[in-house]
Amino acid sequence: MKRITLSVLFLVAVSSFGVYAQKKEKNKKSDKQEVATTVAPLVSKSDTLAYAFGVSLAENGLVQYLQQLGVVSDTNAIYGDYNSRIEATADEDEKIRLKNELTAKMDSITAADNSNLEQLLRGIREKLETKDVNKAYTTGLEVGGQLLNVSGRFSEQAFAGTDEKLNNAVLFEGVKDYLSKNSLRVEDSKHIVDSRMADMTAKVNEEKKKEYAEVIAAGERFMAENAKKEGVVTLEDGLQYKILTEGNGPKPTVSNEVKVHYKGTFIDGTVFDSSIDRGEPITFALTGVIQGWTEVLQLMPVGSKWEVYIPYNLAYGDVDRGTIKPYSNLIFEIELLEIVK
Repeated sequence: MKRITLSVLFLVAVSSFGVYAQKKEKNKKSDKQEVATTVAPLVSKSDTLAYAFGVSLAENGLVQYLQQLGVVSDTNAIYGDYNSRIEATADEDEKIRLKNELTAKMDSITAADNSNLEQLLRGIREKLETKDVNKAYTTGLEVGGQLLNVSGRFSEQAFAGTDEKLNNAVLFEGVKDYLSKNSLRVEDSKHIVDSRMADMTAKVNEEKKKEYAEVIAAGERFMAENAKKEGVVTLEDGLQYKILTEGNGPKPTVSNEVKVHYKGTFIDGTVFDSSIDRGEPITFALTGVIQGWTEVLQLMPVGSKWEVYIPYNLAYGDVDRGTIKPYSNLIFEIELLEIVK
């Protein structure tokens, strides 16, 4: 079976969430130290976000991870084994015996899991509160440390540009309620977390656009003026091209690999890359290049040389690629030499 690692677990939790309705179970008393069950109500949006994030972390693979560590048991195999044996026998007395044996075994496993879970949650809580011993408890400390790291990164993203921070005590309650199968205090953790991250992403993108407003404006002016020039064709998505040499060979499809010579320049004429200067053409799959290239190469017959004007959204978008700054419109002289395959 493929092992789940903490890094994979938490990356999945941040990017994809699922919600399951949980039935509240009565907490059992224990002679060991109990995990605190009281918490302030979810009175603010940030508390609701913290709680939802805790639930999301718990429900996206944490149970399987704890099973790998031996803190809680994977009962699916046990149920499967007993059910197969029960179905295989025609003896009704044997069926009853196996069912009773399964019930007793599951009661024992549940009791052990509940005890381990109590220690695990205590360790997670204390680690999150930055405050050693039972295996489940020390595992809780380990998991708590990972939760502390990922919650810190999430907090930076979710509250970027504000003084707010994720409330780890409330996050812990979300983890605890999910693992303990208590009633959840929010109905859709995925929506809460995803909505917040979408809002913050939009905010960051808007701020970045303001920072590069002049670059964007210069690109728009260039494309508007260039569209008026003789021989320049403008496509619906804003991509422009001018035919320098018309080839008469076949046109590649998106599934092909092609060999080309090219020269790339910015709108001010500065060359940033050139296979021509290197004296060696390049070969690549049409699916492995920027969108503008993928689109225009399918329009070019082999033997053609075109000058192509690509708006930033069909090039590298808001990504800073060192020499190529965010929101840069690019110009390429492309010669399609052959379709390789």
